[in-house]
Amino acid sequence: MFGNIEIPGYKWNAICLALAIASISYLAVVRRFRYCRRAKIEAPFGPGKRDLSSMTVKEASSIMTELQELELPYAFSKARKMALLKAGGIPTMSKLFAVTGQNNKRNSGKRAVDTEILLRESQSQPRDSDRYMKAVARMNYLHDRYRRANKITDKDLLHTLGDGLAEILNVIERDEWRDLTDVERCALGIFHKNLGEDMGIPFHSLPSSTAGWKDGLHFALELKEWTIRYEEEVAKPTATGDQYVRVYVDSALSSLPNFLRSLVRQMLGADLDDVMRASLCIESPNPAFALVISLVRNIRKMSLRYLALPRGETAAVKLVHDKPSPETKLYNFARKGLQPWYMKPTFWSKWGPGSWLVRGFGGKVPGSRGDRYHPQGYDLMTIGPEPQKGKGIEEMQTDIEVMRARGVATCPFSNVKSGAL
Repeated sequence: MFGNIEIPGYKWNAICLALAIASISYLAVVRRFRYCRRAKIEAPFGPGKRDLSSMTVKEASSIMTELQELELPYAFSKARKMALLKAGGIPTMSKLFAVTGQNNKRNSGKRAVDTEILLRESQSQPRDSDRYMKAVARMNYLHDRYRRANKITDKDLLHTLGDGLAEILNVIERDEWRDLTDVERCALGIFHKNLGEDMGIPFHSLPSSTAGWKDGLHFALELKEWTIRYEEEVAKPTATGDQYVRVYVDSALSSLPNFLRSLVRQMLGADLDDVMRASLCIESPNPAFALVISLVRNIRKMSLRYLALPRGETAAVKLVHDKPSPETKLYNFARKGLQPWYMKPTFWSKWGPGSWLVRGFGGKVPGSRGDRYHPQGYDLMTIGPEPQKGKGIEEMQTDIEVMRARGVATCPFSNVKSGAL
């Protein structure tokens, strides 16, 4: 029978040689193409070419898209979640979450998804697009009354902006198969400076706010450094910080066994520095688990760097849907947790393999409990806490008109004095 067939030694040698040639060829192909996208992004800039100060808003947006959808989608997704978690480590912010009534088990899932949608919309759309302006105007409206009451300070908002940037840089440096180049960091700086301006966040706390920044890289590094110092200054353990984590982390994992919940908390602890870990009352991983986390992280890095071909355009990770649902004219969203907020009920989303895994962890499938999870989709003009639904339309329209009238500076750092706000 087939199991007893003997293959002559010379044939085994030929098979091994063919496998070795195929493996070496594949590794060579990976090495040849793995860094092509990085080289393409860097090509217009560098010694003897254009200065980083000449980078346009359009170029920065294109680089952001390449990084988020094709090059490093995992890092950008994780950075958004970590930045949202770390917001609770700032006492003034965690106290605000507690008094607004949104920091409870019933509302936390929707609030987290709403926040992520607004961030994704603003990060993925051109600055002069309607979707970007609507997303930013909605964030501004939801923050406005708390800013006027001084319950959200300018420094808190600057920290929120800076933490979004800092976490992208931190996650990529810690978890990814390659570092960002100065050109890519410059693009991140341009995006976050534009977003800060559109949100009305003063930059006075940054050292170069008067003289201006040389380029987006200069702004990005300065904002990150200020963010770290601000956390060291104000982040302290508080009851509301602990409550924030118990609501947004523990309650989301309530269907899991205790030991798995503990492991998730330790995984989060491994991604935080000592200051924020203490402020959020999250434990560090035990030595054995820390070794496992490090091993998995490094295996992933090496596998992507040496074994994985770059992601193709057809496999791009879209942050949001390009078009609204033809039926509802609203935008649906892909699942980002155990609750199916804004997910369209389809046969695959309700009965596919992923849905059974979600059910196994105690999650809900799209269409559960009727309209509870808004399966028809979301509207950027009304998204947010239920008490604010349908409110702020006039204020948002005014804000949108201001952004539209401001226009888009072609090269925001071409004049160093443009850095001041």
